[in-house]
Amino acid sequence: MKPLQIAELRSIYEMLSLKGKTALVTGGAGGIGRSCAAGLAEAGADVVLMDIPQKAQILEENCREIEKRYGVKTGKCMGNVADEADVTRMIRETAELFGRLDIVFSNAGVAGRSDSPSGISLEEWKRVVDINLTGMFLVNRIAANKMKELGNGGSIINTASMSGHIINKGSRKDMSQHMAVYAATKAGVIQFTKSMAVSYVEDGIRCNSISPGMILSGLHDDMDMAPLEEFVRDAVPMNRFASLNEIMGIVVFLASELSSYATGSDFLIDGGVTIW
Repeated sequence: MKPLQIAELRSIYEMLSLKGKTALVTGGAGGIGRSCAAGLAEAGADVVLMDIPQKAQILEENCREIEKRYGVKTGKCMGNVADEADVTRMIRETAELFGRLDIVFSNAGVAGRSDSPSGISLEEWKRVVDINLTGMFLVNRIAANKMKELGNGGSIINTASMSGHIINKGSRKDMSQHMAVYAATKAGVIQFTKSMAVSYVEDGIRCNSISPGMILSGLHDDMDMAPLEEFVRDAVPMNRFASLNEIMGIVVFLASELSSYATGSDFLIDGGVTIW
């Protein structure tokens, strides 16, 4: 087999296009979910946004805005990613709505209370594990099996975190920045993604994860921002938070044919924190 010549190369724009494809985005009411859903839509995909029932109105508004701005079809579904019956229904509804399922951005998650292991309750540990890790398992497995059934392959993108690579540095006085259970679940997401990748590679299904750093996404809305701002000043080489504009590109890339040889990989978008 000979390498391609310039005249034989495909168009970057053609490979980036998601026209004719359907994407499901979990956590679609949050900042990363809505922005990446918009990015997928701009690339041409019809999108279904999913979140918990309490966020139905936000989902409706996001769907309406995406349809208006990008001219694609949208849908919404509500449920709990940690509930197998809910996830099965949501995947079925998505495939039935547009007749296919090509892309899943498994993004739903919670930060939890920012406690060190000495302070976190068993109840809180289980809650965060259920949503961030068990939920990821259910969405991935059920979506991949649906993609396999449909026979068109697909791309699954999981939201991990830089906290899956490091333990956030907290002071002796304020141990809350360590986020022990969050870090444990996000490290699990990275390893689980690798297992998914090898399990479904022969079905034409690629599985990758992204590890965002300090992004102003809404995840930190209930937190004291002062320690986070201090962390950014001390630990982020770029010396700033990221905006939602800076997360869309990697998700669209992983959903598209531009990344067709990438599977089982984790992509850091952290302003350089993990350089250290």
